[in-house]
Amino acid sequence: MKHEIQKQSTTTAALLKELGVDAAELKAVWFGYPMAQFVVPERFGEELEVTTCELQTFGPEDCMAHALLDVCEELRRSTECTCTFGHEGGYQVVTILGDVCSKKGKPDDIALLRDLAPVMQAQALCGEGRALASAVLQALDLFGPEIEAHITKKSCPSGGCPAFKTYHILVSKCTGCGKCLDACDDDAIMGKAKFVHVVDQRKCSQCGACLEACPEGAVVRAGAKKPKTPPRPIPVRRK
Repeated sequence: MKHEIQKQSTTTAALLKELGVDAAELKAVWFGYPMAQFVVPERFGEELEVTTCELQTFGPEDCMAHALLDVCEELRRSTECTCTFGHEGGYQVVTILGDVCSKKGKPDDIALLRDLAPVMQAQALCGEGRALASAVLQALDLFGPEIEAHITKKSCPSGGCPAFKTYHILVSKCTGCGKCLDACDDDAIMGKAKFVHVVDQRKCSQCGACLEACPEGAVVRAGAKKPKTPPRPIPVRRK
């Protein structure tokens, strides 16, 4: 969530209290350009010179890989500089993070970001380019395991990335009507009449057609927390 703030010398905790934001519910705060700084809860009490009007908060359900992507895209859009390391380097960073957040991340992506960012910090002619590089290094240091999980485990720990959300059919609501099965072009749903249908996650492309087709509200979209469903179709228990 974004907030506008006045420039001042204060602490992150004091700013959050002034804005009416519960700090206990947060895992990070981002101060926009020119500060370009992530602050985590253990540092909320430290004094800092606020030189930006933008503050953005991130809670447990926010993905920090996606948050970093959004930050980098905004910094890249805000500069008019076309220098190689700022403009082109920023393009490479955004492309890599975009892949990471869409299940296309590669094993060497993190190392590539760590190699590219310091060069951008030293060589970019624009402040935004240097800030973008700084944001990348901060995020990798602070939220490395969460970001890396998108690549190594093909999962989004917070459940915030749309590409990592999955569809499931609830045993308690499914009537075995077959409408979701007919709507699925991926042939990713197993089932037959009067049996609870089951989504085959290996085949599912997350198009959402089953969600729209189900008249019983039995199909749900889940993030990090998945509902318990059977591995194969079972008889409908609803009366």
